[in-house]
Amino acid sequence: MEPGDRARPRWRLFAGRGSLAFYSILAWNFALIPSVLLVLAANALFAHAGADVSALQKPATDITQRNPLIAVVVAPLVETALLAAVIELLRRLTANVWIVAVVTGLAWGAAHAVFHPLWFFGTAWSFFVFARGYLAWRPVSYKHAFGAAALPHALVNASALLMQFIARS
Repeated sequence: MEPGDRARPRWRLFAGRGSLAFYSILAWNFALIPSVLLVLAANALFAHAGADVSALQKPATDITQRNPLIAVVVAPLVETALLAAVIELLRRLTANVWIVAVVTGLAWGAAHAVFHPLWFFGTAWSFFVFARGYLAWRPVSYKHAFGAAALPHALVNASALLMQFIARS
């Protein structure tokens, strides 16, 4: 361990030991796996409670009608730009990065739930992770912070498309 590693916030431990690309791979897994589990748990909980979960889910879309460029490139870039603006605004209200990340995750979860209610659960967690990555890398540079949020986001979206493609097969 390097002498400066102890001074780094815990969330940056991965960042302190490698490149932004290495961090992004770790953050992708840290965002994706719990998000999938949260959506599955919410789906099971609502179904067990007697709710019509099919009404809460996104209608099935043929994967061949999806535009991967929009999902994997455009959406992460646009949403990360908006995420960065929201984070910078929230940081004017509080210096507590955990509060900023939680509020950001909940806000993005709510925004996605407007379209499909079950999206709230996975999206809130993923955007919490993206926000913490942005905040951890922001002292390095805006470019690094943007990448720490956008790259895992693109990988999560690519994973979702791949799962839809495999499910169709």
